[in-house]
Amino acid sequence: MRRHLIPLVIVGTVVVIVAASGASIWVLARQSARTTAINEVRASARAFGSTDGGVLPVGQVVVKSATAAAEKRSLDHQLRLLRRLIGAAARVDSARLYPISGTSVATTGGPSAVPAVVLREVAASGAIGSSTVRAGSSGPSAWAAEAVTLQIIVHAPKRSRVLSLNFVLALTRAIGATSFSGDFVVVALAVVLFAIVVSVALTRRITGPLRRAVATTERIAGGDLEARVGRRPGGIPEIASLADSIDAMAESLGHLRNAERQFLLSVSHELRTPLTAIRGYSEAILDGTATDPAQAAAVIGNESRRLERLVGDLLDLAKLDARTFSFHLRTVNAVEVLEEVAEELRPLVDGAGLGLVVHAPADAILARVDPDRLDQVLANIVENATKYARSAIVLGASATNGTARLVVEDDGPGIAPEEAGRIFERHYSADRHARPGRPRGSGLGLAIASELAGAMGATVSVESPVTTAGGTRMVVTVPTCEPS
Repeated sequence: MRRHLIPLVIVGTVVVIVAASGASIWVLARQSARTTAINEVRASARAFGSTDGGVLPVGQVVVKSATAAAEKRSLDHQLRLLRRLIGAAARVDSARLYPISGTSVATTGGPSAVPAVVLREVAASGAIGSSTVRAGSSGPSAWAAEAVTLQIIVHAPKRSRVLSLNFVLALTRAIGATSFSGDFVVVALAVVLFAIVVSVALTRRITGPLRRAVATTERIAGGDLEARVGRRPGGIPEIASLADSIDAMAESLGHLRNAERQFLLSVSHELRTPLTAIRGYSEAILDGTATDPAQAAAVIGNESRRLERLVGDLLDLAKLDARTFSFHLRTVNAVEVLEEVAEELRPLVDGAGLGLVVHAPADAILARVDPDRLDQVLANIVENATKYARSAIVLGASATNGTARLVVEDDGPGIAPEEAGRIFERHYSADRHARPGRPRGSGLGLAIASELAGAMGATVSVESPVTTAGGTRMVVTVPTCEPS
């Protein structure tokens, strides 16, 4: 059904357009026919009204009897003949003469399309000889009315005289019927047929790629991330762009799945190692085979804390994803937070055989942050540096152009340029190895630091190498604020 929807829509649209065009043409033609009929009947009435000042000599009447009744019968007969002659000359359907008496008109001469009010207006104008024509339409007829004077020579037995009679001449003509010609019907059918052909062609061109795109997305949704729509030459640009987007999405999902697998493998390894040590030493203690129970207990404690840290990091990432991490922003001295981190991690750094140097300015650097979360960001970066530094870690702080730069720098081997942009990704592990004897973390510290900083409006960036010998500099940039 969906496949036939497009041609039905196109053909239906064309039919509606043709029907609307035909109706518009019919209305315009009808209006044009009405206007033409009104103009023609007006011109005929004006021609009679303007001839000889509106006075029309219409011949002679011979009355054989001197009675008034005989004269009236002769005049009525002459007027009937005159109406026929006027109708034929003006090429109208009806010509009527309504007698004018003073400023009124007798409308008893039979029904007419001319409204009675128009007849009275023309009679009351008293402007015979000038153009007082009125014209319009009523229903299927166009009409016009004009005041005229008829001169008739009456020959009676005893005398002859010239009789002048004032009338309102009313002309009516039927408005021509409007109908569609055979050519229009042929053209309309040709247009509809053309629309059907075009719609079928467009349907095949549009729905074919769309069906392939739907099938590909269904395969991707089913887990086949190798499925691709592919771009075909000569296709519609918008559909080709859709195909490219679907293919790019599938490729990105493939990369993410591979990265997730690597991440799960890494986390599984990190979980298995402390669990193996805990299980082994606990069984040795229970079996009584541990040569040094106190040392075994210490190993169990260390591995438990390592396991706790890994689980905590995973929970932090889950909270960041769920946007349930709480932040309590306030104005603090960023230098004090940096110094607190140095004091907290000095035992860890000393235990790794490294020196810890803090270059803190004497002046306060105020920033609106959550101090606990900023402490966590800096701590994660320092712990990461502890794994790779050769001899020392340097912490520093400075302020410029409305931002504070909190720096953690190590003298380790550095980071390859192609990896520097990805070390803050959750599922990415740079091709670096911690130095022997250094504390091992969860591998998620930098990802957590970057996302925590971003949630507070700060950023974390990396600069490496720092010198020709290597080295890495991590910079936490925090907006500064004025003291309140």
